[in-house]
Amino acid sequence: MSEPTFNNENRGQYQPRMKPNVPGKLKYGRTFLIGLAFVTCSIFWEYYNFTMPLLLKEFYTDMGISTSDTLIGLVMVLDNIVAIFMLPYFGALSDRTKSKFGKRSPFLIIGVSSAIVAFSVAGFISGSRGVGVFVGLIAVIMWFNISMAFYRSAAVSLMPDLTDPEVRPTGNAIINLMGAVSMIIGLGIRPITSMMFPGNNNMGRSAGFYIVSFITALVLLIYLLTVKETPTGKKFLEIAKYNIAIDPVTLEYIGEQEVEKKEPLLAGIKKIFTDKDKSTLYMLLVVFSWFFGFNALRTFYSLFATNSLGMEEGDASMILMLSPAVMILFAVFAGKIAQKFGRKRTIFIGLIGLSACLAFMPFLKGQIYLMILFGTIGIFYGMININTIVILWEKAPKGMIGALTGAYYLASQLSDTLSPVFAGGIFDLYKIISGCAEGKQYDILFYYAIFFELLAMFFLSRVKGGEAPGFEEKPIEEN
Repeated sequence: MSEPTFNNENRGQYQPRMKPNVPGKLKYGRTFLIGLAFVTCSIFWEYYNFTMPLLLKEFYTDMGISTSDTLIGLVMVLDNIVAIFMLPYFGALSDRTKSKFGKRSPFLIIGVSSAIVAFSVAGFISGSRGVGVFVGLIAVIMWFNISMAFYRSAAVSLMPDLTDPEVRPTGNAIINLMGAVSMIIGLGIRPITSMMFPGNNNMGRSAGFYIVSFITALVLLIYLLTVKETPTGKKFLEIAKYNIAIDPVTLEYIGEQEVEKKEPLLAGIKKIFTDKDKSTLYMLLVVFSWFFGFNALRTFYSLFATNSLGMEEGDASMILMLSPAVMILFAVFAGKIAQKFGRKRTIFIGLIGLSACLAFMPFLKGQIYLMILFGTIGIFYGMININTIVILWEKAPKGMIGALTGAYYLASQLSDTLSPVFAGGIFDLYKIISGCAEGKQYDILFYYAIFFELLAMFFLSRVKGGEAPGFEEKPIEEN
């Protein structure tokens, strides 16, 4: 991709509102505050992904519909369909945002506020049953997802916007560490509400929706009081004709891109497919494949634990918390490994380790063994998740980080849309063919995930470049 040129006429018009970065060094405190934007996403999604399949199953039973994993998967992906198109669009739109609050913050203010209201409404209606309530729940799910899609790409783009490219892997490790903390918060709320309302799942789930909404509102307030993006305009929200760039070290306003007159997102995606070097395309396929397997695990684990293993919802959620908890301890170390040994090699190790852990999962029935295994998964999950998006950032031209961040989420959201439906169909088919008892069909969930982690390894072997500046890349055969 060619380097864009920028109009520098107004370069000194908008002054940074935070101190510049030191070249080659990471401001850990600032990175933590920037990461609060990502925290709002993780808290929402972890509680949603664990609770919603259980809620849907009860709705189907109440309406007299025989429980179907395919139907659960279909409803779980309805909220993702619109987001597939919105994530890259709003990511590219935030690249062109003129605002006195900076490029990304207006999207957070609008999106998070709307998501908080939608989540609270979901809590209000989750304890009721009936066809009308079910239709209302689907509408709220769509509302919530549109709100999340509005600001998610902008939230993730904040760190590379405000961080020296040389230390972005460590910065991304900090962001993922915070994401892991928020995952623990999101998953930990359910055990707490189970103790608050013992034996009453409806009250426990409703309280969880309200608590998540309150915590997220508090996080947004702290972010707005501490992170001051460089202004790019004079109004609250105005869309420029071209992309706007901010120097990631000095935080100075650079200007608007002059040469590219096409829609930045469409031009960027077209370039990905037409370039002779298909590394960016292969990297997006890596993201799609590994999420395709892992997202099915996240969607159906609560059903596996409660049906196949007979766990209570609170206990299942607590075991699932161990992966992000270990990731917290390992996140910065994973970033350092990537800086020393290479990002792609680190991702390879993570994919291999994750696959090995999943292979043991169906044979471990005791909670203590599952706790150990989920803790180990946290190590490998961090090695993969921290480094995939950094490779795309490294290959992005100036002013197009938001667009490639949107493409990253397009790939992950597409897998999140297709995988639960595909996995649910596989489970239903396996149950029919094998005649296994209800709940035992989820045992093949882990082999399903392994297949797509192996597919991700294949695509990763085709990726060239994307390492840190100055890193000497070795042939893939040496990995």
